[in-house]
Amino acid sequence: MQNAPNLQAGIRFLAEGGLNLFAILDCAGLPDGIRRMMTEGGAPLAEYRRLVLIGHGGRRLWQALQETGMARDDPIDHYSVDLAGQFMRDYLGDAPTFWLYPGTEVVIPLQRLGEAAGWCYSSPLGSGISPVYGVWFAYRAAFLLDADLPEMRQQPAPSPCNACADKPCITVCPVDAVQMSGLDVETCARHRIRPQSPCADRCLARMACPYFPEHRYTLPQIQYHYGISLPTLRAWFGGE
Repeated sequence: MQNAPNLQAGIRFLAEGGLNLFAILDCAGLPDGIRRMMTEGGAPLAEYRRLVLIGHGGRRLWQALQETGMARDDPIDHYSVDLAGQFMRDYLGDAPTFWLYPGTEVVIPLQRLGEAAGWCYSSPLGSGISPVYGVWFAYRAAFLLDADLPEMRQQPAPSPCNACADKPCITVCPVDAVQMSGLDVETCARHRIRPQSPCADRCLARMACPYFPEHRYTLPQIQYHYGISLPTLRAWFGGE
């Protein structure tokens, strides 16, 4: 088994750089639905023992990016891949790996993996909600590893949505795209690409979530992420 102190040092290294969500899942023990989706999506699960999932919650990653610079294309992906690669080299030794995300054509169900890792539950927003970070977290890297690492999951905790009586994410959405059954993606997208849309560079419903506001991204970070997605939505839904 991988030396535990070395692994723990690597997890601390990632967290210091802003990648403060970490999980190790047993490939053979993944739920059947996830295994099937990943295998059909091109992931060679049968050849590896562990799946490592890395993410971030809160504001630390954005702070680290401001310190290192954002001059490259896709700076968040580049930064995350660089940091995860250093973690693999310096703290996991020479164990064989297979890169899954980002930057590959392998299709993996990130949100379902996050649920399996104990990071999140489904939410009316269509994305996950974390018992620690609320809706302010994201997946940053994933890879397969052929090593006898211990499984690591977040301790179970209730979904914040269970205790939310008012459901402001639903009531604040200006086009009723957010529902308990999930997000109406097309309605949301078509509203975002309208001229002068208040949702073009932010999600009013997401920002209305009352849980863990101390982890809410700063407005420049929110605008950065939503600004990246807007041209794609315009291309898909005829806004150009």
